[in-house]
Amino acid sequence: MSHLVFVCTGNICRSPFAERYAGLVADRSGVTGWTFASAGAGAMVGSAMEPTMAGELQALGGDPSGFRAQSLTREIITSADLIVAMETFHRSVVLDDFPNLVRRTFTLGQLARIAGDYPAEVHGSELLEQIGAFRQRARDEDDITDPYRRGPELAHRVAGQISGLLDELVPRLGD
Repeated sequence: MSHLVFVCTGNICRSPFAERYAGLVADRSGVTGWTFASAGAGAMVGSAMEPTMAGELQALGGDPSGFRAQSLTREIITSADLIVAMETFHRSVVLDDFPNLVRRTFTLGQLARIAGDYPAEVHGSELLEQIGAFRQRARDEDDITDPYRRGPELAHRVAGQISGLLDELVPRLGD
């Protein structure tokens, strides 16, 4: 079983949305062999998913119930087969302490952009090996904006951005 961890700041908006939505996409597309989790570099430990983002997730068929924010720890990082950050800053937080994980730590936008450079028939472990071996730098334009306390319009836009990227990426994780 492979394990993907999404990382953001508070672990109440972007990364839990991505965690729960990725699981939904995996179920819908028949991708097995992956688990999804999330954590925050400055987590609001124990908090539920932010209500606006929870509503966005529900509108797409996902379920935010039972989610509780957790801090990004050494155990969480080292247990992950793939670490997907929402911003280049979060990626740097991981790589500052674990530079040996550079081949499996990306921003979501970076990972989706690079995966898009490979033909659709390249997927699963083959795709991840190729991406890890030849990765393009993370770019600021790959960052997913933090919607926390910035209104429902931005939350909707961020949810659409994350879901769109995961709709393309998650089905390609299966072998």
